[in-house]
Amino acid sequence: MCGRYIANSEDEIMEIREILKQISLRLADVPSALSEIFPTHEVMFIHAAGVGIISQAKGKFGLEKWDKKGVIINARSETYESNFFRQFAKNRCIIPAHGYYEWQKTEDKTKIKYAISCNEKHGIFMAGIYNKNNEFAIITKPAEPEIAFIHHRMPLIVAAENVSDWLGGRMQVRELAGKMSGLVWKEAG
Repeated sequence: MCGRYIANSEDEIMEIREILKQISLRLADVPSALSEIFPTHEVMFIHAAGVGIISQAKGKFGLEKWDKKGVIINARSETYESNFFRQFAKNRCIIPAHGYYEWQKTEDKTKIKYAISCNEKHGIFMAGIYNKNNEFAIITKPAEPEIAFIHHRMPLIVAAENVSDWLGGRMQVRELAGKMSGLVWKEAG
């Protein structure tokens, strides 16, 4: 997955509010509709704040590297529990978004920008991990066959009904990685 994603539309924010209301959470301080989120932007993410307690936080998209030179924006689902991320692999979070951007490299070395989302009316929940400084990275997996022509990786998508299980540690990465997300794409120009 590349390093940018799309903030939610107003309709999606309403849907997220309703979903999160069901698990006792109110959204606030979200970016403006359909903003492009870049690494190091401060945005809202959702995390577990204790057993059965779901909360929101404002944090930075990207975990500061161990050498303090830049940020890490993605953690591979296959290895994130066994390397640099091990120290906070249990700190699970959800990054709500309308979708994300990816660039397809062509044979003539140009790039085509795609917007990838669930559909026009529903946003996505990307699985992530965060540290004590509220910096987060998005967990990625190998791309599903339908979108692999664009890029070989994609975010790990959490269905709305699985948000609580993911945050509470009752759903494992391999379970999520095996689920098809039903994403659609279009050229973003």
